[in-house]
Amino acid sequence: MALLNHLFDYLLVMAGWIVVGIVLFYVLVTQWRRSKDNPRRRLFLQIGLSTWMVLALLTLVELYFAVIYDSTDSFSMTNVSKKWYAVHADPQRRPLEISNGAGFNYRDVCDFPKRLADGQQRVCFFGDSFTFGHGIPRIEDRFSNRVAVELEKKRPGEFVVANLGDAGIDLHWIELQLTKLFEAGFQIDTAVYVICLNDIETFHPRHATFYNDFSERVGAPKFFLFRDTYFFNLMYFRLRQSSVPEVTNYYEFVQEYYDGEPWQRMQLKLDQVAELCSDNDADFRIVIFPFLHNLGPEYPFRSAHQQIVDYCQNKTIPVVDLEPILSKHVEEGLIVSRFDAHPNERANELAAEAIQNDLFRDFFSNGPAEKKSADSTNNP
Repeated sequence: MALLNHLFDYLLVMAGWIVVGIVLFYVLVTQWRRSKDNPRRRLFLQIGLSTWMVLALLTLVELYFAVIYDSTDSFSMTNVSKKWYAVHADPQRRPLEISNGAGFNYRDVCDFPKRLADGQQRVCFFGDSFTFGHGIPRIEDRFSNRVAVELEKKRPGEFVVANLGDAGIDLHWIELQLTKLFEAGFQIDTAVYVICLNDIETFHPRHATFYNDFSERVGAPKFFLFRDTYFFNLMYFRLRQSSVPEVTNYYEFVQEYYDGEPWQRMQLKLDQVAELCSDNDADFRIVIFPFLHNLGPEYPFRSAHQQIVDYCQNKTIPVVDLEPILSKHVEEGLIVSRFDAHPNERANELAAEAIQNDLFRDFFSNGPAEKKSADSTNNP
């Protein structure tokens, strides 16, 4: 709401700027016509008209990014990306009260009642911005909602699918929310953790202050032209981020972490979440998303994927690794944009198909759906 109010105030200011521009153009043209016999004055008027044309062009570009351009960027620091959230994602959020007014908002098409009807099962997807649908305007285009539609077709009324993902959350948050939901008596029959490989970063001490340090390195603009606009604000952050090592080398830490102590810590936390689900009679399953902008024959993180798959096999946790499936379709374009490496609608469609065919094979079988009946590993 605050950003939409900012956009309204912005448009009022821009309307005033345009009125001033029109008046100035009229004055310049009028003076130009009257200065035929004054070459020196005409030179200054030519400079003024040329400057006006440049400013008019920049104003049109600025208005395009403020009003028409509708996309996100990977780190969502720009006004353009924040506007996308205010227009698309925020109005789609629903409150989930766990107990005594405490809870959180989630983005989905249906409410989250504590108990379901007899015979119904609830499937909950947990994860970060990949699960939330960063850059996906329509909730229906996310993989979780696609799976829900297909489950309803296959087994009408038997499954209720919820997406509790959100941008920036990690496995610690997921464990905390699951604990609160179970303690409050919420029915969850299957909890699906959607792993993005950089989830491991929270298991290394350097990332305790990483994003605060990163924001300070990039620096929030103070000059109004970069702070309160859309195009100029976007250019500011793209130039700043391109010069910050935390952005250009953002993914270098991943393989190092999977080869070291952070991976050991992450395994322990996965053990705890799996045990938490088991203690509350809930199935625990895992989906692994690749870094989509790196996909291809030389994808550098396959070993990290394999480590997670091996862990799941050893712990008999059903898992589907999306890397082999999505790699086959990389030429189709699977990211939101060249500046946003999150999965787009096509990537979500492919992910939904893989989850249906492999991770939820038991749900889509011809027999009655039963909890905890999936194969221990479901890898293509």
